[in-house]
Amino acid sequence: MANSPILFAILLRAIGPVTHKLMSMAQWREASEIAGFIAPETLVNTGNMIAGFEGSAAAARGAMEPVLRSFGLGENVAAIVRTPAQMKKLLAADPIADAAQNRPAQTGVYFFAATQPDFTWIRDHDGPEIIHVVANHLVVDFSQDVAKSGKLIRKIDKLCGLNTARNWNTTRKLAERLIAREKE
Repeated sequence: MANSPILFAILLRAIGPVTHKLMSMAQWREASEIAGFIAPETLVNTGNMIAGFEGSAAAARGAMEPVLRSFGLGENVAAIVRTPAQMKKLLAADPIADAAQNRPAQTGVYFFAATQPDFTWIRDHDGPEIIHVVANHLVVDFSQDVAKSGKLIRKIDKLCGLNTARNWNTTRKLAERLIAREKE
C-alpha cells in the first residue's frame, strides 16, 4: 500500500539571479513533479515551493537534490524542508511582531538542515540584533539594515550549519499558503 503524500514547504538555499539563469521556477516545478513531488507550487521567485511527497522530510530533501543538480546547480544550492506543523509553530510564536509589521526588511527567519542546530553561542551574542529561538529556527530582528549584520550572518553560517533565511513576510506568506493547501 502506498504512503499518503505529506505536504512540505521546500526552501532553497543560495537561490538568486545566477541560479535563475540555470533554472526558472517553472522548470523547477516541472522537474520536481517528474521526480515524484505532487502538485508543486512555487511562491515568490526566490526558491520557495509547496509540494506533496510520499515519504519523510528527509526523503523529500534527498529526492530534491538530484533535481537541483540536473540544472547544473552546485552543492551550495540545497533544499531545506519543513512540515505544516513546523511552519504553524513559527507563525504562532511570532516573536518579532512589531519588527515584522514595521520593518519587515530588517527581519530574518533562519531555517536549518540540521534537526538540532547548535544555538549555545546565542547567550553570548552582544550585537544590536535580537535573536529568538523558535522550534530549532532562529528568528532575528536585525533592528537595522541587514547588510550591517554581516558578522552575525557569518556566525550563524559557521556555527549552525547549512541554512537558508527568509524575511518574516515571506515566511508568513509561505506558511499561510502551506496551511491553506493542507486544508484543500
